[in-house]
Amino acid sequence: MTFLLLFVAQTVCAQQPVDPRSAHVMGISLEGPLDSVRLSLKEHDFTEWGQSDDGEDYYFRGNFYGFRAKLMVSIAVETRFVNSAYVTIGPYSTEKMLEKNIQYFLYKMQQDYGPFSQRDDSWFYMDDFSSIKLSVIDNQNGSREIGIFILPTAPYYKDALCMGLRNNVQEVVTENAVAEDQFMHFNGHGQIENPDLIEREYDRYGYLLHAKMKEKDGFSTVTYSYDQNYRLVKRSLTNEAAGITYVNDYTYNDQDEVLTQQQKVFDKDKVCMMTVNMRNNYMTRDDNGNWTTNSLSLTYWEKGTKTQQVTVLQKRTLTYWE
Repeated sequence: MTFLLLFVAQTVCAQQPVDPRSAHVMGISLEGPLDSVRLSLKEHDFTEWGQSDDGEDYYFRGNFYGFRAKLMVSIAVETRFVNSAYVTIGPYSTEKMLEKNIQYFLYKMQQDYGPFSQRDDSWFYMDDFSSIKLSVIDNQNGSREIGIFILPTAPYYKDALCMGLRNNVQEVVTENAVAEDQFMHFNGHGQIENPDLIEREYDRYGYLLHAKMKEKDGFSTVTYSYDQNYRLVKRSLTNEAAGITYVNDYTYNDQDEVLTQQQKVFDKDKVCMMTVNMRNNYMTRDDNGNWTTNSLSLTYWEKGTKTQQVTVLQKRTLTYWE
């Protein structure tokens, strides 16, 4: 049996809300290319008014939870990817108003993210995708401001995430690989390094929209579809020259891990020639939550043959970018 690895993305709809698996605030994405973040800010009525002489910091003004605020976006000059974002509100001349607004912003942000922890005069939140710090800034003139620092901590491109991989994975080596490559490698931004996957087009949240797969005879086109939580639910590859279409459908467990995968192969007349149903039973995981041992139940049917069932024990080793 031959299973193709297809990791490209087709978003469900351009009007989807911001990807919850990203660094964001008030529905504004704060990760990835500067131009993408700039577009998100503009859509939320932030105005750009300048940049630093070294080209590393860009300055915006806008409405932050109902208050006029300044926003600085810092980038890596080489890649023009966002490194961090810093919001400042104020200044405040009275302690009473400062404390009142600290509690207000904490309340609004905890509604969006969850509980913040407090250490000294700062409040912190961290998940798999971002780190946030709210603190008080003392100015030289005696006034004080509220500062909110937002740091993206996960890869911007979601190629690895769509494969069910958590954190900044560099390489995956799988024993008894089924429906995936035995060796997979990702760059530091989360893109799978596959020279046969060309003409990639990503959406603003790092999900692939369209791509082509190099074949021995021409190219195949690949599309992906997602549910409202950006989980991959369908992956399709069509090779017009060969007259074959591969369709993969996915379901998930309560931990957003792939529970089942079904692959169907159709000929040029849209007749199903093969069906493979796979169900995962994850047995062990590493410290990052990625599975290292999996019992894969597989049911295989090919036109003109009897259905076959087999269980495959899979093991894999993962390495991560620092």
